[in-house]
This record gives sequence, structure tokens and C-alpha cells, in this order.
Amino acid sequence: MLPLELGRPEETMELEEALEEVPKPEAEELKLENSLEEEAIEGETTRAVQVRTMKIGDHEVVEEVATGEDLSYLKCVRCGLTVRLDEVGELLEARCGGGVLKPAAEQVEKEIVQKAGTCGYCGGEAIGLYPVEYVDSSPMEMPVCGQCAGRIEEAYLKARPNVMGLSRKVRVRCSHPLEASRRVAWHHYTATWYVEGEDGRWPCPACGAVFDRILEAVKHFVEKHPELPSKAGREYAADLGEVFRTWQGYYCPVCGLLCESEAALKKHYRTHGGG
Repeated sequence: MLPLELGRPEETMELEEALEEVPKPEAEELKLENSLEEEAIEGETTRAVQVRTMKIGDHEVVEEVATGEDLSYLKCVRCGLTVRLDEVGELLEARCGGGVLKPAAEQVEKEIVQKAGTCGYCGGEAIGLYPVEYVDSSPMEMPVCGQCAGRIEEAYLKARPNVMGLSRKVRVRCSHPLEASRRVAWHHYTATWYVEGEDGRWPCPACGAVFDRILEAVKHFVEKHPELPSKAGREYAADLGEVFRTWQGYYCPVCGLLCESEAALKKHYRTHGGG
């Protein structure tokens, strides 16, 4: 590029004259615009610093002052529930999500289904919440549609536990003594058998409460009898050694048949030529 002083004088003058003709905002106007911009930025920063939330129950609240009021208000920034400072107890009694008082457990479940709306597997319309997923052996309820519920129940009807055989090299598929005459389902996570009643309904294997479908019986069992699944494991039986057992009984290490007691297991074991 040529040095400026080597350029043609008339071109330089034309450029300067053109620049002078461009309208420029007055200095005061520029100063005013800049000051307004800075004020807006500073205002936003100041408001962000001043807003402090407090955790009360399920809510995150901020304190608000109303003109002419002797007491301030607490407002949840998530659900909008607002109470007077002397009524803070209402925040402890209400769930965050609309300021609705805590309903009964059945109502909470209904609301979750309605909120989810769709099956957690296929996206269809959910018919209920069931413990069909487990995290670290803890049941997690999911909304399930009728079709997926049927598939899950079919899996329970086909599933069977396996135990280590006497040789400790071969695993034995287990069975329930009523399988020949009834439909029987096995629920792995609770290590429990469910046997269909003569009326086609499914009783709870622990207390006998009856339900229309397997998943309802499993849901009841998980909620009402959580201590029973913990009794599953290996146990020493005299004259047999270590055998697998659950709260429902012992399993034959030869054929895998469930026997309701240790005595019944030893009697059955004799049919295999043992003991």
C-alpha cells in the first residue's frame, strides 16, 4: 500500500468531505444512550445479587414486601405459592407444584400417572405404576400401559430361578410343585413365586390378598412385605450341605424343586437316592 502522503490530494479531500456529511449523534445523546445501557446492566446485576432464596419444606421462597402491609410475604419461586410471614406453616404442609396440600398415597400415585401420562416403555397410555425396574435392588415404579404390562407378566410366567447343583459345576433350573395344575409366575427381584388361584386371580403369597393381575400382586407384595425378600440366600442343611432357600422354602440341589421346609427337602431328596 502506498503511503498516504503519496496518494492523490484530490481523492483524500473528497473522502474527508464525504465523512463530514454523515450525520452524527450529538455528544449528549451518545452519553445518554451509554449511561442508560450501563444502568440497565448494573440494575440486572444488582437484582440478581439481592434475590436470595430460602428452602422451606419442598419450596424455594423469596421474601416480598407489599405496600401498606405490616408483614412481608414468602413466595415460592418454583410453584408461585405465596403466604404471609406468620403463615409459614402452610409451606411445610404443601407440596411444591401448585400449593396443594399433601394428598393420600393413592392420590399421589394417581397424580404421577396422570402427569406421566405415557408408558415408560412404549409411550402408550399408562394404566398404573408398577415396580418393574430396580436400581441397586430397590424397586422403582414406572407407568406402564396395558400391552407392556401383559408382556412383563408373560416374562414372569416363563421366568424360573437357577441354583447351583451338587457338583457345583452345573446350574439347575428350579420349579414350583403346583406348576402342573396352575399358572405360576416367578418374580426375580423379590425371589418370590406367585400362584394363580382357581378363580383366575392372583393372591399375595404372603398374606392372601387377591388381585386381578400378577403385577398388582407384585406391587402389593413389594409395598406390604419388603422384609421377606431379604431372607433369600444359601443355607446349610444337615446331611445335604449348602442349599439355596428363600422365605418360601428350600430348593432341591438335584432337580430344583421348591420344598416348603428343610424336612420336606430331605424327604424329597431321598427320591433321588440320596441321604
